[in-house]
Amino acid sequence: MRYVNTTIINLLICLFTNHTLCWQFLNQAVLFQHYKKNLNINMYVLTMKLTFSLIVKNIQMDQSNEKERLKLRIAVLEESVKSCEVECKASRETVLRLVAELDRERRKAASSAVALDSLKEELDGLVVGRRSVEVETQTLTERLEASKRVIEAARRESGCLEKQVKELEKKLQTSQEETRAADEKLQIFLKKVSGLLQVKCEDVVLPREEDIMQKLDKMEASLCHVSKELSEQAELQHSTLQRAHLAEQQVQDLRERLQSLETELLTADMHGDRLRQSKQHYEEFLEQLSETMKVDSIAVEIGFDMRLKLILSRAEQLVKQEGTALVESKSLTYSLQRKLKSHKDQLDSKGLHIQFLRKKVTELEEEKRTALALERDNGYVEARKLKKKLERLQSELKATRMSNTELKAQLSHTNELKSQTVQEQEKRLDQLMKGKVKVEKKLSTVSSDLENQEKKSREDQERENHIKAHLPQIQDFHDSSTLDVSTSRSAFREDAAAL
Repeated sequence: MRYVNTTIINLLICLFTNHTLCWQFLNQAVLFQHYKKNLNINMYVLTMKLTFSLIVKNIQMDQSNEKERLKLRIAVLEESVKSCEVECKASRETVLRLVAELDRERRKAASSAVALDSLKEELDGLVVGRRSVEVETQTLTERLEASKRVIEAARRESGCLEKQVKELEKKLQTSQEETRAADEKLQIFLKKVSGLLQVKCEDVVLPREEDIMQKLDKMEASLCHVSKELSEQAELQHSTLQRAHLAEQQVQDLRERLQSLETELLTADMHGDRLRQSKQHYEEFLEQLSETMKVDSIAVEIGFDMRLKLILSRAEQLVKQEGTALVESKSLTYSLQRKLKSHKDQLDSKGLHIQFLRKKVTELEEEKRTALALERDNGYVEARKLKKKLERLQSELKATRMSNTELKAQLSHTNELKSQTVQEQEKRLDQLMKGKVKVEKKLSTVSSDLENQEKKSREDQERENHIKAHLPQIQDFHDSSTLDVSTSRSAFREDAAAL
């Protein structure tokens, strides 16, 4: 009997840490004391066997719970390992992605460097083209100015030649008139001579032969002079006609030259338009290039001449930035590789930790088995200590029950106080609602009064329109009425706010 008692006590001491087993132990201890006093030893042995079986079941339940807890912990650790593996895979993928991005960035940098070189070559070509275009424009402008000068000189020459032609035509007309007059005079002279020769008059004294010869000589001299004048006039007319023909040829040549110069001017204008278009395209290309390089705001302030230098400096800056970005990406990949190595080390350490935990679990199971064997032997010794603890716990239970009853009494008192406060608050709410209804009624009456006063004021305003002679008196009355309305409104608002 003593051996049974000691084993039970030892088992109870081992299970005292568990609260559920403690309450079961208390119940079994009460039954044990009852059967020990009243019943025989067989019943006592039966109760002890039952308690022992219950304690063993509880121990087995605790062991199973501990095993489940350890299994759950192992599952959690395995899940953490899986998550770490997933993180490692993700980090590997990120590293691979970053390496691919680095390769892409390198390719982009190489392509950008090639593009920059091509852009520099294009810019150099454009600069050379611009200079050649400027030289061509200068030469064309000089040629245009020279052609304009030639056209002006040709116009002046044509004007002078036209004037000379007009003068020669006038001289020709005068010479023709003079020749006609000379012909008429000659015909008249011939008629006179023929008349003189044919006249036969008895009264008239025939002239002498000498006089006739003198007259004939004079007439021959005048004829020679007239013939000379006629030949001179004919020569003059022929020369004037030749000069007029030459002037017409010169005018025609000048017109042809003017047409050729006009065509050259048109071609020069077209070439100038093409040059302007090419210059415009060049400026648009430079603007687009400055916009892509994000220097358009600075380019507007600097001007067109310094834009090429600005674009070249910006291109060099972008190349430097690409180099720094490549260095940063290299450093980032190196840091990611280091992180990957650290993650691998952490995974290895976690795997070792899991192996260590598994070993620890097996060791704990073995220790629990040995401890259970030892506890079965030492349970009887510890049962005596548990009896004392039971008595102390019973006293503490009584004290806690007493405190619970006191707390329940205090709770009931507080509930009564709460109900009283709730009733008082409901009464106050009812009073406030009544006051609110009264205030609303007052406000409705006040609003009706205000509407009446506004109607009166409107009627007063209509009267004002009809009675302009008594306007100052009516205005004073209106001001006093509006002041009364505003004071009444403010007073009613203050009453409402106070309520």
